Amino acid sequence: MNDSIKLPEKLWNQDFSLLVIGKIISIFGNIILSWTLPLFILDVSGSATLFGIVLAVPNISLLLMSPIGGVIADRFRKQWIMFWLDISVVFIVILYMAITSFHIEIVPVVIIKLLFINAIQAVYMPAVQASIPVLSPSDKLVPANGIISIINSFANMSAPAIAGILYGSFGLFPILVTSVFCFTISSIIDLFIRIPFKKQENLGSVAQIIKSDIKDSIHFTIKEKPIIFKCAIVLFFFSMTIGAFLLVGIPVLITQNLNLEMHMVGVSQSVMMIGGLIGGISAGFLGNKLTIKTFYLSIIFCSLAIIPIGIVLLFDLPVIISFVIITIAGMFTFIGVQICNIQIMSFIQSETPIEIVGKVLSILVVLPFLANAIGQLLFGFLFEIFSSLSWLIIFLASFISILVSIFSRKYFKSV
Repeated sequence: MNDSIKLPEKLWNQDFSLLVIGKIISIFGNIILSWTLPLFILDVSGSATLFGIVLAVPNISLLLMSPIGGVIADRFRKQWIMFWLDISVVFIVILYMAITSFHIEIVPVVIIKLLFINAIQAVYMPAVQASIPVLSPSDKLVPANGIISIINSFANMSAPAIAGILYGSFGLFPILVTSVFCFTISSIIDLFIRIPFKKQENLGSVAQIIKSDIKDSIHFTIKEKPIIFKCAIVLFFFSMTIGAFLLVGIPVLITQNLNLEMHMVGVSQSVMMIGGLIGGISAGFLGNKLTIKTFYLSIIFCSLAIIPIGIVLLFDLPVIISFVIITIAGMFTFIGVQICNIQIMSFIQSETPIEIVGKVLSILVVLPFLANAIGQLLFGFLFEIFSSLSWLIIFLASFISILVSIFSRKYFKSV
């Protein structure tokens, strides 16, 4: 797979360490921005449907740009891709503040800004994901992905708390400033990363290259390595149920069903992200024991972890007890989600030639994000229309996810 690229002998080499540091800062800046804006809409509107729309609609740009992001990740130097994208976010946020004169509470404007940010992330993510196989030893892919997962979890855990404090005390403006600072620092770090690069021939126009590369990656995924396509199918339904529920269901249940203040959502989200941190650390320790053959067990774990939330709502327990149980159940679900993501990502990276890994990963990313968008809209609608039957919605999501695990075992047991 890496015939022309010499892989490092140890995981914590200089370039991988710089990648990790830069991503901690960049992802933190992105999360405090993208996490706060939809919650602001839920706070001022009280509408679960509108909340789901604000979460889901910006994914359109991510879905459209992700395949192109994969082509860019494989054909250009990844450190420069990350640099220019970090700088682009800085300019977009500054330009937005200047044009709107800090009137940042308009729903359409919030959606448009998230559309631009997500488009940039669609190009950014394949560059990072495609860097991991060339910055880490081949037998350290699971720990390497575990570290990136820990970064995401750490940012998800700390950013909501900081964003909640800034938003509650000063409004959205400090969050925009903090994001600008984070992306500026990250772009400087990008300049010092050296990522091995295998130059490819550019035959034809830009449109022809994009079309040809996407076609080749789809052919590889479906025809040459159909097991990767099966991974994408399983991940689609898993994201549409468990993944979407965590993003939409938990905030809605806390604010609408339990009638708690918005800052309690921040507390809950921060605690739940500890689960993502634990999941990433666990994957690092388990290493190569986390094979694709055990993937179905991780899905079952996630499916069972959300059941206590449904039980709490079914029996109408006291508010504080319900809040604690929902938060703890969400934390355990995040443990499983992170392990699932690491298992899938490491397997795909190990099965894909390095010159097309960015394109393949970007194509596969489209399906989970599409599933998340569908699930977010669906859960937002269901929780608003059937608020008295929230427990039933949760049990149904758990049941569908368990069915997905059964099918995934059949797919992967012979790998």
